[in-house]
Parts: sequence; structure tokens; C-alpha cells
Amino acid sequence: MKRVLLLVPPSDGVVIRDYYCSKRSQAAYLHPPIDLSFQGGWLRSFGLEPVLLDATVDRLRPAAALRRARDARPDAIFALAGAASWPGDEAFLSRVAEATGAPLFASGDLFMEDPAGHLAELPWLAGVLTDFTSDELGRHLSGAGGPREHLRLPGDACVPIRRTRGRRALPVPAHDLFAGRDYRYPFARHRPIAGTLVSYGCPYTCSFCITGELGTSMRPADNVLEELRTLRALGVREVFFQDQCFGCAPRAPWDEFLDALAAAGLGLGWWTFTRVDVLDRTLARRMKAAGCHTVILGVESSSEAILRVHRKGYGTARIREAFALCEQEGLRTAATFILGLPEETEASLRATLDFACSLPADYASFNVAVPRAGTRLRARALAEGLIEPGRVVMDQSGFEPTLPTAGLTPAQLRGWRRRATARFYLRPVYLLRRLRHLRTLGELAGQAREAAGLLRNLATR
Repeated sequence: MKRVLLLVPPSDGVVIRDYYCSKRSQAAYLHPPIDLSFQGGWLRSFGLEPVLLDATVDRLRPAAALRRARDARPDAIFALAGAASWPGDEAFLSRVAEATGAPLFASGDLFMEDPAGHLAELPWLAGVLTDFTSDELGRHLSGAGGPREHLRLPGDACVPIRRTRGRRALPVPAHDLFAGRDYRYPFARHRPIAGTLVSYGCPYTCSFCITGELGTSMRPADNVLEELRTLRALGVREVFFQDQCFGCAPRAPWDEFLDALAAAGLGLGWWTFTRVDVLDRTLARRMKAAGCHTVILGVESSSEAILRVHRKGYGTARIREAFALCEQEGLRTAATFILGLPEETEASLRATLDFACSLPADYASFNVAVPRAGTRLRARALAEGLIEPGRVVMDQSGFEPTLPTAGLTPAQLRGWRRRATARFYLRPVYLLRRLRHLRTLGELAGQAREAAGLLRNLATR
């Protein structure tokens, strides 16, 4: 049986690389990489043996990680890489390919614009996978053959990323490989945790996000329920549904899934992303009845003009309504913000920070705009000369801002992100709110760890 090493490179600090996004953790959280668990399921379905080496969660230094990779004796490798950590990832992955002699395939945000170019420039790279829900890598490695739309190999023509569509069932991901490792997330009330999704891609095309360029597909309800029963048997109690817009139109398949999940009585708690213009009272109640306790809502900015330019499709009034609705229905909320879009000024940043502190949000994530590969924002940044064409290293967490704006330099943005995080989280009224909403001792311990990580990053970065 061929052995395939699922590989997350080591990193300086905690780096998250998954779902074509990479960033440094703003506190201490790290969830299992969904790309690897889903591909592990496909590899098994083709009679291959996946084995895991996550050097980030295991806190391995490069030399130790290299020894473990070599000792695994893989016949092939599927690795994650990220724009936030690319110099280190590139150096490590090239050494792994040389040391093992195994063909190394990769996935990551930086490959989503020009995989053919990366394959031509990196002699150690055997292929790039641009859809982690695809079976093409498993077919290729098993010799099953068949058409290729999402697995790019050396010599392939430079063509746009293929958009997914329709409904499709997937094999149960290889969640067992991730069990027992130190994955954690601030929203989780219990451990262990796992990540999955009901839908892939997103029907909305926000300028700064790659998922709107992927198309959309959805899994049947019974296919997801089979996976969730497997997770429960593994002892998992909390699930991160990484759908980029949970509950989006058409609503009927989502209602079917939520009703089936509620009826299954699995006792799973979970959290997910949705949009303020998708979430209504009926959906909120269905989600809560099925075990949801936290929703992540994209706010981005308090500037109506910035929201309009970047294709959000809603304004601040709808944002306030959604947060009020969640509070009424007993759902915790996390608000995400993007600082430093090209139109940003000091005045708009100050207004956004005031707006953030006025929302009844339980968490807030202040990120900086990055021209991620394959996005409309990157195309604009290149056209306007805001970044160099060869720039691939970038980190939305804000530790190393990339884009200048109409009135701010990257260095100024870095200071604003730190200021925003400190002001939001260090308010006495906020701290009291968080204490009131704690439900378990495990949650209290997790919150304390995340708080320590957040303060450490504020002090050192």
C-alpha cells in the first residue's frame, strides 16, 4: 500500500494554513487543517495510506520535522504552504522532497493565482491541488487516471482555476489522524475539536476573498451526518463548520441539514461563518436548535463607501440588526474587520473602531487587507501599482502589513491594528460580558490561554 505523508511545515510561532488562507494566529489558537483531513479521506478511498505530520501543532523545529518526515518513508507527500510563512515553507519543503525522494504535491493560498508558474519555478514541486474536496490527487497517485481540473502538474498550460458547482458526496475525512493533538479554538466550549464543512466555496464575491472565486458545491445532509457520527465516536465534542457562508441561498438544503442534525441528537456544539444579510431569525433558531453556539460575521468596516466598493452588499444598519438578533436568540458573535483597504484613512479607521466597540460582539478579529492570490483586490493592487508583481509573502493578521492606503503606510496600519485589538478587548464592560458568557471550566481555561497569547502578541509584535 502506498503511503502518503500529509504535511504541515514547522513555523516560527503559530501559523494557520488552510482553506487557501494563511496567517499568524493572533493569540494561540490553531484548528486541524481541513485540506489535509479531506484529502486523507479521498486517499483512503483509493486504497492509499495517509499518515500525518503537523509540525506546527507538535511545535517541531525544522531538523526534528525533517527527521520525522524521512522516517515516515512516504511514497508521496501532500503538503500545505502559506503566503504568511512562504520563505520558511519553501526552504523546508524543498529539503523534505530531497531527503525523502518522494514526489511532493502542495496546496495553499499563494498557489491559487498561477500554479503553472510555481510549478515551473520550483523543481521540487510535483503538483498543485487547487480544490481540496477533489478526488484528483488520490486518482493520480493510485494510477486510476481520469480527467484533471484541479490537480496541476508540471507542463500544464496556465489556465484559470476551475470553478466548482453542484452537489457531491465526499468520503469521511481522516479525522482520526488529528485526534489527540493540541488543536484549540477560542470559541470551543469543550475539547477535542474538529473542522468540516457542508458547502465548499461561496456565492458572494467580496473583493478581498478567494472563496468567492471557487464556485460553490454542497454535500447531501446524510453525507455530512455520517461524518459527524464518526467524529462523535472519536470523542469530538465541538466542530468548526468552515463554510464561508452558512445558510446562503438556496435555503432548502441548509434547512434539511439543520433539521437532520437536530434530530440526530449527537450533542455536538459548533460555530461557523455566515453573513449579516443571510442570517435571519428562522435560520438563527434552526442553527441554535442544531447545536450552534457562535456565529462569525464579517463586518469589515463602518464606512458605507468601503463596504460598497469591496462588494459586501450591505451597510451598517444591517450589521447592527444581525448582532442584535444573535443576542436576542442566545448566539454568541465574533465580528471580523479588515483594516487597510485602499480607501482607508485615519478617520475611517477611528470610526470603524468606535463602531466595533458599540456592537454587542463577544469576540472581534482585526485583520489587515492583503492582496491574496486570485482575488479581485490583488488584480486591482497590481493595476494601481500598490504592490510589486512578484510579491507573494503577506499576512492578514497584521503583524506585517502589505498594502499602503489612501492615507496610511503599512507601518501605521500595524500600529492601528494593535490599538484596535487592545481597545476592544481591554474594556471593563467587555471583560464582564465575557465572564458572564462562560459556560464550562474548559472554556474558562481556553479563554485564559487565548488571552495570554493575545497579550503576548500585543506586547511583542
